[in-house]
Amino acid sequence: MDSDSTEMMNEIKNKVILHWNYRDLVELPEALRICGNHIQEIYLKRNKLTTLPSWIMELYNVTNLYIFGNLIKEIPPELCQMSQLIVLDLSHNCLEQIPPCIGNLVSLKSLLLNQNLLKKLPIEMNQMHNLEVLSISENEFVALPEWIGSLPKLKELNADYNDLKELPNRLTMSTELSLISVCSNSLRYLPLNGFVSSPSIRFDANVYLNYLSYPLLYQLISQNQDSLIYDERNAMDKSLKILKFFINVKLNNVINAPYEENTDFMIELPRQLLKVHNIHENIVISLWELALRKVYTERYKHTLNISTSPMNINVQYEPVAIKNCQKLDFRIFSINYALCDLLMNGPTSICVNFQCQQPIFTEAWVIVGVSHYAEFMTTVALCCCKRCASEFSKHSNLTVRHNWHCVN
Repeated sequence: MDSDSTEMMNEIKNKVILHWNYRDLVELPEALRICGNHIQEIYLKRNKLTTLPSWIMELYNVTNLYIFGNLIKEIPPELCQMSQLIVLDLSHNCLEQIPPCIGNLVSLKSLLLNQNLLKKLPIEMNQMHNLEVLSISENEFVALPEWIGSLPKLKELNADYNDLKELPNRLTMSTELSLISVCSNSLRYLPLNGFVSSPSIRFDANVYLNYLSYPLLYQLISQNQDSLIYDERNAMDKSLKILKFFINVKLNNVINAPYEENTDFMIELPRQLLKVHNIHENIVISLWELALRKVYTERYKHTLNISTSPMNINVQYEPVAIKNCQKLDFRIFSINYALCDLLMNGPTSICVNFQCQQPIFTEAWVIVGVSHYAEFMTTVALCCCKRCASEFSKHSNLTVRHNWHCVN
């Protein structure tokens, strides 16, 4: 055994944390397999690893594994058998996909996958019930799966520098979420409903995003009334001037300026909304929408209360115990797949008329304007019917209402 091997063996034997960053390693030394069963953390930043050995699963005491900045193209199935892992950092590699077996890492609390070539996440990850931090910045995601919002302990979601067009609506019902960072994407809108956990949301440098919903705006204002308004108002104003994308339901808004020429701009609503009405339309709601509201309110308590003086917003969501009623399995009928998904992912919004609290799924009365608390920031409020829209319009803090018409 040469002196280098002897030195490495002694290092492994005498430590529980291995700092092997910047060592030009092309493979993990066999010495680690021989005498490294006691190792708890391994740092392998900026080496030249192209794969991990099959025997890595034998390191059953390793809880933190950092492999940032290597050349790994695939996650070996043996890594997915390390169910004791708490932190796994695979950032800045060459991963194009994540294998379904990663769902076996049920103890994992932090999964870092930044700076790879990923486009989707396997549904098996919804088994990771202890996951608290999911970081997928600088990949190639266009959309994120709704099940992310069902991870019971998720606290942080970092997805900056992708190509996201929208966020999962189910995130609004995530109970532990404290941070969402989606800067530098292609977001057309943020979820319209208030978030149960009132997370901090970072969304600057989304050039197609030019409005916020009434509940979300007041939720963000209540977190930081001084800095948020100025910073985000400027960001919105810049976005508004260059917005030219037309997909989903679009509303063309006309701003009546007393001393300047009238200007118009487009806002895009979430794809869950199939039909929208203005405050003057007295139309009967579809049976489809009524059925969704009825089934949802029988199974969930979901309320939204906004107070403007003092500034406060309270969102509650919890299942309701069903008595003398058989639990419905919507997936046994193929025609009900869409119904099940809508109910599972949650309403597009709760009616902003504080005396109502009706959930809104596919059909709404839409009011567009600006708020007394956030001048020049376009705000969208959803109501469940014409009556609620009229009542909200009388008592809200929307100082200016924009005229709009649907363009598709």
